[in-house]
Amino acid sequence: MKIRTTVAALALSLALPLAACGTTDDAATASTSTTSTESTSSTDATPEEAGFGGGMPGGGQGGPGGSVDVSSVTTEEELVELVQDAYGDPSLDLHRGHQPVEDVLDEVLGITHEELHVRMEAGQGLAEVAEDLGIDPQELIDGMVAKYAVAIDTLLADGTITEEEADQYLADLETAFEFRVTWDGEAATPTYTGLSA
Repeated sequence: MKIRTTVAALALSLALPLAACGTTDDAATASTSTTSTESTSSTDATPEEAGFGGGMPGGGQGGPGGSVDVSSVTTEEELVELVQDAYGDPSLDLHRGHQPVEDVLDEVLGITHEELHVRMEAGQGLAEVAEDLGIDPQELIDGMVAKYAVAIDTLLADGTITEEEADQYLADLETAFEFRVTWDGEAATPTYTGLSA
């Protein structure tokens, strides 16, 4: 029984770094389920208790299971969720669930996903990683905004939002990604409810 518990704990520890970046909540859930069924230890935790399953208002989690797909946004409500998603998932600490913007991070930072994890585990946020590499953090923000702005353009083109509203959503999206990139590990994540009346 002790061997099974040890093996299950090892499997969980290997899966957690993946879940931490929002790569796969399913991996954390599967590992946790395995641990729970093979052991009745009081150290077993659900993904939420381990800090990997919480959500944000609007349903975004910063990872594939909870994020709004940029290319499928067809309503203003989904756009509001997308902006909230841009803030990242606070339960994932400095990682904030970077899976939805991983391609931007890879392109701008020019380091491997594994190296990014090493730096974040050492306490660097995205802005610190960029600065350490000689890159202006604004480049990260601009790249993330460009990736998500496609949804704003779609709703503008189909008449769901006006040009003025599109400009405000774009500004709000930049604010959200600026928060994500420069997050100090302390500030509470704002709740985005849409455009002010």
